[in-house]
Amino acid sequence: MMLMALSFVTTAFATGDTSDSMAELTASISDIKDIEQENPAEDTAEPAQPEDNRDYMAIMINAAMSGDYTSGVAAQDARNAKIDHMGINAAKVYFEDLYILAKIISSEAGSSWLSDEWKMCVGEVVLNRVASPEFPDSVSAVVMQRGQYAGANSTYFQRLKPSERCVLLAKRLLEGERIMNAPAVVFQANFRQGSGTHTSYYDRLLGSTYFCYSSKMHLYENV
Repeated sequence: MMLMALSFVTTAFATGDTSDSMAELTASISDIKDIEQENPAEDTAEPAQPEDNRDYMAIMINAAMSGDYTSGVAAQDARNAKIDHMGINAAKVYFEDLYILAKIISSEAGSSWLSDEWKMCVGEVVLNRVASPEFPDSVSAVVMQRGQYAGANSTYFQRLKPSERCVLLAKRLLEGERIMNAPAVVFQANFRQGSGTHTSYYDRLLGSTYFCYSSKMHLYENV
């Protein structure tokens, strides 16, 4: 409508007939303003929603390696929200579980020459205990349970920064991967215990480590 009014002005000045035309133009512009006030323009374009391509798991892994709890939890929350919002088929991993599980793997089997399978069995026992009625129901509570993991309540363990390898193995476990795939294997020690040994590993420097079944196998019949 404003363009029509400007065209009207151009025509009026071109012909020299500006007296009545200017009056009509003033009325026309006034009408336009009234219409615009009555019907304000609506911004129908929705703001752009850029795709969130940030790898929050990578941030969590780096945070676990550096012991940056604040950044790790923030990345955890953002990742879980992204999974919910986008309907991604991915396991939710919580930073505290990732961090503590990686630390206990590093503490119990952190030597670089030990196999990934050995390391993962250590973490698998922890997760089996979390799911077991015989032990506490969180990774941190299982690891910190008195008399279970030597040094877990020590200053050394508190300051321990897990290696990238151990963090990645902890991630695999928390996402559902298993080596023994036996929920009743809840013991790990350098001696046999429970109702039998599922898996054992030997190292010429560290000796043998046995991964053993619970003494109360009836608790795992339906697991």
